Amino acid sequence: MTTIDGSHGEGGGQIVRTAVALSAVTGTPLKLENIRLRRETPGLKAQHVSGILAVAKICNAEVKGAVIGSKELEFIPGSIVSNDIQIEIPTAGSIGLVLQALMIPLTGIQKKVDITIKGGGTYGKWSPPLVYIRDILCHMLSKMGYEIAIRTEREGYYPKGGARVYVSVEPLSGGALRALDLSERGKLLRIDGISHSSSDLEKAEVSSREAETAREHLTSKYNVPINIEAAYSQCYSTGSGILLRAIFENTIIGADILGKRGVPAEVVGRNCSKKLASDIDSGVSVDEFLSDQLLPYMALAEGTSRFVTKSLSSHARTNMDIISKFINVDYSIEEKDGLTMVSITPIK
Repeated sequence: MTTIDGSHGEGGGQIVRTAVALSAVTGTPLKLENIRLRRETPGLKAQHVSGILAVAKICNAEVKGAVIGSKELEFIPGSIVSNDIQIEIPTAGSIGLVLQALMIPLTGIQKKVDITIKGGGTYGKWSPPLVYIRDILCHMLSKMGYEIAIRTEREGYYPKGGARVYVSVEPLSGGALRALDLSERGKLLRIDGISHSSSDLEKAEVSSREAETAREHLTSKYNVPINIEAAYSQCYSTGSGILLRAIFENTIIGADILGKRGVPAEVVGRNCSKKLASDIDSGVSVDEFLSDQLLPYMALAEGTSRFVTKSLSSHARTNMDIISKFINVDYSIEEKDGLTMVSITPIK
């Protein structure tokens, strides 16, 4: 059994998600201790429990300690099965974070798996919006031969959540993840995105104002097609958020911001466009969050994968440490001119 100190490094829920996912995909029994020990509310939260139990379903795992507030967890995986999954999230817990844990072991399925998620949030603090998972992470995973389709029937915001989401996962094309070389990003082709708000904000044109401000700022800087959609839909709670994508020949860079009461829509849109422009101008091939999320897949892939980022976040460094406890990998980190090239090679 592999024992991991959950207070190590970044010390948050990322350790739980990565460790449980890699336990399932490698068949390695896991014991997690000191889970989120340094957080204001230590132990597992509802979204962590939902993710753990979802992963347990696809590998017939024996689980101990998967309850809210638990600081210890035992996860003993069985074989991965290709069964459809129903997930209930009773709070506004992040669907994106639940899928982060689930998508990694689903690389081992033999036939298509359909996932139905009821409840939870598609937008929230300290978590990737579901549209980021769909339009950036899943797009990049498709380059590795891993096809995931996400359809949102109802969005969910804090505090009620209440989203409804459908996910379809296909078996790996060719039976294994392909290496992903993002050492060069190529030419900037276009910029797009979506600003979404709950329908009660439509009269105030919140999404339209966020989208238009972002478009104006980016148009002044880049001579490429720019299309940012404004959308509204019925939700149980009020909220808004914007996601922008810079699409290059070889990669996609994303930026997102959650709207906040009292912050004008124009400020939200401008801040998000500045965030994206900073990454475009820097020369990186992945944004900070994608570098973190791609690491487990690159460690499981055949051959050497590479990406260029500004610097490795604490999340990414912690992820690398956790990955090394389950998979024998070689990391190469080269820093030059304010950028960091990371190479990942699984050692068979």
